[in-house]
Amino acid sequence: MKSIITIVLSLFLFAGVSARDNGVWSLEQCIEHARQHNLVIKQRSLNAQYSENQYQQKKLNLYPSVNGSSSFTTNMGRVRNDVNYEIIDVTTRVFNLGASASVPVFEGFTRRNSIEQGLVDWEAALKEVEKTENDIALNITALYMQILFDKELLAAGRHQLELVNMQVDRSEKLVRAGSLPEGNLLEMRALAARELSNVTRLENNLTLSLLDLAQALDLEDAEGFDIVTPEIPEISGSELVAVSSVYDYAVNTLPQISLAQLRLESSEMDVKIAKGYLYPRVSLTAGLGTNVSKYKQEPNFDFERKFRDNAFRYYGVNVTIPIFNGLQARMGIKNASLGVMNAQHELNRQKQVLRKEIQQAVADAEAAFRQYMAGQSAVASYEESFRYTEQRFNVGLLNSVDYNVSKTEYMKAESDFIQAKYAYLLRLKILDFYQGRPLVL
Repeated sequence: MKSIITIVLSLFLFAGVSARDNGVWSLEQCIEHARQHNLVIKQRSLNAQYSENQYQQKKLNLYPSVNGSSSFTTNMGRVRNDVNYEIIDVTTRVFNLGASASVPVFEGFTRRNSIEQGLVDWEAALKEVEKTENDIALNITALYMQILFDKELLAAGRHQLELVNMQVDRSEKLVRAGSLPEGNLLEMRALAARELSNVTRLENNLTLSLLDLAQALDLEDAEGFDIVTPEIPEISGSELVAVSSVYDYAVNTLPQISLAQLRLESSEMDVKIAKGYLYPRVSLTAGLGTNVSKYKQEPNFDFERKFRDNAFRYYGVNVTIPIFNGLQARMGIKNASLGVMNAQHELNRQKQVLRKEIQQAVADAEAAFRQYMAGQSAVASYEESFRYTEQRFNVGLLNSVDYNVSKTEYMKAESDFIQAKYAYLLRLKILDFYQGRPLVL
């Protein structure tokens, strides 16, 4: 799923570079930018690289270890003269040079199992990166939808203000003509002032929503930041899906489930590694070296001859058999088994959480759609009612209070309808995410 999302987002990114350069961002560009620049994602990626390095190191641990050594010391005191075997008190200088190698032969398969565990842990770290990217993408989608909602609500508010200003102009003309008392004009001006205040509040809400998204994108300068207002497709309700179909796909593709599964596999490898410490450990060793010693003022000292004569070589087999070590191996197996049980519970919990999230998302989408349909009907009714009220107000059959009540009810119905529409669209995007579809508008 990640690869599909990445390809789609990349296409939209290259197609819309000019739009972003002008400060207008699409949802796809926002998500792609966050994926590349978000610090949490970068930290998760570093953790994945660290896990990869650990995996590579565990593979290298299968190779022999080879080490060289060298030392030079000065000893002062009584030593035996190798020429005449007399005990003399003299200063002696000693030079040692050597090399050794060790090869693990059998260690209860602990190294092999550690390699497999390292690979699993690396894959789990990559799934953690993917999960973080998905979480951030969903958060950005919600912030993007909030901006679209605020924009549409602001447009409705400005339309209402325009209608009221037209009534103010009309009232001024009627007052000058003597056909309308001045009190009606004052009431209309007060209504216009209140509508202007409402528009200002909506503008502030939009500004804050844009700032929230810009901060989520970690933009240093949010001035001039704006988003693309897409063409919203017609809503029919056919977009709704069944919980079972969404869950069956999500449980096999979402990274949080794969992550829990990989952690279970890692815990199972812990058990195998712990059992390996019950077996004997066998290794091969080999080495070579030499040493040269020189007494102070020793006559006829031949460094090359002593270096060659004192050379030695060795090889052997080391066997360690665990007999009794405080039952550490047995206790390690028990603790590792508890880790497996805990990881299995975590996997089941993640599946349970996912099922509940999908159930809630489907229920929210269905509720939002019903609210959308009800809001659509309510807007049509209140719009017709307000049109009739406005006609009666224009011919003097209705006072400004009744006009204001009708307009307020119409505005509230329109606001509720817009809110229901974007709530439904957001729920659809969440369901798209669970089904592996790209988050696009």
